[in-house]
Amino acid sequence: MPPRPGSPLARAARLTLAGVAVAVVLASFAWVLTRPLRTAARIGERVELTVMHWAGGGGQDEDRIVSEMIADFERAHPHVTVRRINPGDAASYYTKLQTMMGAGTPPDVFYVGHERVAIFASRGLLRPVEPLIHADAAAGRSSAALDEFFPTTLDCFRFDGNRTGHGPLYGIPKDFTPVGFYYNRDLFRRAGLAEPADDWTWDDFLHAARTIGRMPGCTGAHVVSWPAMVRLYLWTYGLDIIGDDFDELRTRDPAVIAALERLRSWRFTERGTLTDSSLQVTIEDSLLLAGNVGMVGPFGRWVVPTYRRIRDFEWDFAPLPRGTQSANAVFSVAWCIGRDSAHPVEAWELIKHMTGQRGQENTARSGLALPTMKSVARGPVFLDESLPPRRNGSFLVAAEAARSMPWPDTLKFEALLQGAFELCIKTGARSVPEALQTFERAWRRELEAPLARRDFPPVAWGAIVWSIAGAAGAGGLVIAILWLRGAGSRRARREELAGVGFVSPWLLGFALFTAFPLVLSLILAFSRWTGSAPLSDARWVGLANFTQMIGHDERFRSALAVTLAYAALAVPASQLFALFAAALMALELRFIGLFRSAWYLPSVLAGVGVAVLWRWIFDGRGGLLNTLLRPFAHLLGVSPPDWLAVDAATWGAPAFAIMSLWTIGGSMMIYLAGLKGISRELYEAAAIDGAGRLRRLLSVTLPMLSPVIFFNGIMAIIGSFQVFVQSFVMTSGGPGDATRFYVLYLYNQAFDYHEMGYASAMAWLLLLIVLTLTLLVMRGSRRFVYYEGLRT
Repeated sequence: MPPRPGSPLARAARLTLAGVAVAVVLASFAWVLTRPLRTAARIGERVELTVMHWAGGGGQDEDRIVSEMIADFERAHPHVTVRRINPGDAASYYTKLQTMMGAGTPPDVFYVGHERVAIFASRGLLRPVEPLIHADAAAGRSSAALDEFFPTTLDCFRFDGNRTGHGPLYGIPKDFTPVGFYYNRDLFRRAGLAEPADDWTWDDFLHAARTIGRMPGCTGAHVVSWPAMVRLYLWTYGLDIIGDDFDELRTRDPAVIAALERLRSWRFTERGTLTDSSLQVTIEDSLLLAGNVGMVGPFGRWVVPTYRRIRDFEWDFAPLPRGTQSANAVFSVAWCIGRDSAHPVEAWELIKHMTGQRGQENTARSGLALPTMKSVARGPVFLDESLPPRRNGSFLVAAEAARSMPWPDTLKFEALLQGAFELCIKTGARSVPEALQTFERAWRRELEAPLARRDFPPVAWGAIVWSIAGAAGAGGLVIAILWLRGAGSRRARREELAGVGFVSPWLLGFALFTAFPLVLSLILAFSRWTGSAPLSDARWVGLANFTQMIGHDERFRSALAVTLAYAALAVPASQLFALFAAALMALELRFIGLFRSAWYLPSVLAGVGVAVLWRWIFDGRGGLLNTLLRPFAHLLGVSPPDWLAVDAATWGAPAFAIMSLWTIGGSMMIYLAGLKGISRELYEAAAIDGAGRLRRLLSVTLPMLSPVIFFNGIMAIIGSFQVFVQSFVMTSGGPGDATRFYVLYLYNQAFDYHEMGYASAMAWLLLLIVLTLTLLVMRGSRRFVYYEGLRT
């Protein structure tokens, strides 16, 4: 028999449960808050270094090499313990690194790619290593022998405040690679071609690609349109997109335009020479694996571990072809030390160990890259021909012509350039002059934008915190006074306090995890903060984020236009299809439950897997959708659209709107519930009055269903402005910005360009847009939405 509610036993049970709940909460907080103390007790007097790296193309091999080298270092330095973090691929790595730096807990030693050293160094996040080398020399300790390294690999990690290649050294390169083309030796033999020489030319490349492309079922070559590789192509003709610095562009230079036009013509004026522009492939280096492409590139040594798993044909490597001169670039990764590392001496010892001869020999064996020490690169470990590629010496030939490729201290330059090359070289949607002028205009706007200033004052966090605390305190005091004045009996006050006590965990969670981020995001909307430094480094910019967004950022306007076009198509289409499906599912048929489940299932499937599936459905060449459309299109004398490539500017948003119909299951179930709730007497009365099916639909079903339509419509509008996963996985916003939706561009700003303040401003503007649309719909609903319970 259970105890009575007011009995001593029931009271004791409640107190016991309350005590256990409080103890669990307090223990959880204590466990988290005392973590630093436990770590200190575990380490004792030893030094703890945090090391962060990625796995990259080397996968498990690279992870194993780093792990073994760290274990050796710990054995040689018993007073040091190393905590190793490997987030996986490079993209996840930089996101994790940005988060750790923003939280004020950056790793001591970490990877930095050559293309990002300017960004990290300009923000003061890296410690120069040459003072540590000089300290070693003064103390008589062994140090990194810089003269043993290829000079160009060191130049990649020098930055003088304006461009890379000069100035202080911010890291020691662990490995590097030049680039070239990997080729299928079997296809060269079948075509009767000699294998490429180390000094081959672009004419030789074109002859080989055309010859292989004429073979049945084969394509001559695949040439990537990555900005660095296209710039390298221009280098072979003594040209570049930039002049002496990044303020001077050569986008109108006739020689640059002619060189790019030639590269473009190989794909769009010849058949079979280069891969088709509609080719849907995420990992471009995988094209060699199929065995029907003669050459792929330009790629570096990073693809070798993958290609060594090829068993069906022989392959090898050739340096980048010459134009009017030989040229190549260094692609490298360095071990760097964080500016705020508490143990720079131990961190430097670890870097010397990781970039020493043994570490570089391990890298050479893996095939992942070239050793940066000349003696190891020219030694038997790297030049071993027992594993492909046979022509390891060709990498050294390419390295002789390689130099550091300069990049500015923002990734926006590369992103804008990539968009231009995608449009003119990869898809052919724009001409070369048109694409280059678009790039030039966007880059000029970036240089002249309000946020281009560097003299913004720091955010007055102290004044902001005290203002918020004062406002919160005043609000709390007003609420307390009103409560005391309006409270009833003592028992009523006790009940109200008990209620507040019960909801206090939720209130605390709301304040910490919802209200605090919202307020911080609002403050950051008027600030400039990279997210890769503590909040104390944030700068107050006032309305500059919004001014740049509306008046200077063409990509923002493009993203907003793409999202609005998608919403205009997806919202009505999805609701009509959902309502139609609900009407079908409302029929009482055998196995109808199974059909309802089948219709609902797609709405809960993983977004990434579904996006990959739809990417192949929309493939311009052999996709399912175009295969179905092609016979009908031919009757009209047209071709089906290349949805996500050449025709993406027109058909990209409609394609994603079609894809949204896959997830109508949730709306369908709500409509189904609404249809089931309509009284049958209403239909019977309408039938007696002589109403046909159409009249019953318009006069009974839709009015009675109008609250459900209103709810689903509001939710669909909100959801249409949150498209991210589909675009991120299927197109990454390309080609150009044709499928770059608002939220994807917000993500780019926050995590690719490290503009957290700008992204916060975009988030608040998105809130205002969605709120405005919702209020407009709600206002218009007064005339069309019928609430039966509110009618008298």
